[in-house]
Amino acid sequence: MYIESLEDIGLTPNEAKIYNALLELKKGSIWDISTHAGIHRRNAYDAIQRLIFKGLAFQVLPKKFLTYAPVHPEKLQELVEEKQKSLENILPGLVKRFDKVNVSQSIYVYKGVGGLKNYINLELRVGKPIYGIGSKGSWFDPRIKNFALRAAKKYDALKVQSKIIYDDSVRNHPEVIKAIGGEHKFMPKEFSTESSIDIFGDYVAIYSGINPKQLDDEITIFILKDKSLARDYMKWWKFMWSVLPVGRS
Repeated sequence: MYIESLEDIGLTPNEAKIYNALLELKKGSIWDISTHAGIHRRNAYDAIQRLIFKGLAFQVLPKKFLTYAPVHPEKLQELVEEKQKSLENILPGLVKRFDKVNVSQSIYVYKGVGGLKNYINLELRVGKPIYGIGSKGSWFDPRIKNFALRAAKKYDALKVQSKIIYDDSVRNHPEVIKAIGGEHKFMPKEFSTESSIDIFGDYVAIYSGINPKQLDDEITIFILKDKSLARDYMKWWKFMWSVLPVGRS
């Protein structure tokens, strides 16, 4: 658990294993540390040097053999804050470059949990109402739930009103409907699927590999940006919305 979290904040796999080993050993020789971490000594030495450069480890003197010890873990918070500051400094320029060319038509694919997060961020950037067909509330998979709840609050701040036609299976998950908010209806049970469609602005997103509050590891989201296509999907959405009864979970 600790090693994966250390990787999440920017340490390489070897750096994470070595720092974790240092915390457990308190101090040790390169042999002790590499053995405890399960890493070849050459790779362990290189990782320790990088940790020293990052301020997460130091050499203990005087010793007959090279001995190393860890810096207090609070240093990790400092490193994260430094990276955040660096990002804040360059982000406006990066956004300007990204937005410089406005492509009217494009098709691309997001995959996995990380891809779903990217897709949610795209919806937030577009900031338009979302019209769903066969939605599952899969954002509330435990791996992404907290991220999704923060995104829902951002939607509220943007005053983005969604209208969702849920898959019938979502009737058993009223907490999902409450969190997402907006108007909703349900597809008839006989038309339940493992896919769904979102329409927002000039975009159409087609999901596969989703179930209520659960994502497949290989979830795939096809993103299509095309004003005419989005307009036509909205016509189909309006037809379905007009013939379905008012939603009650």
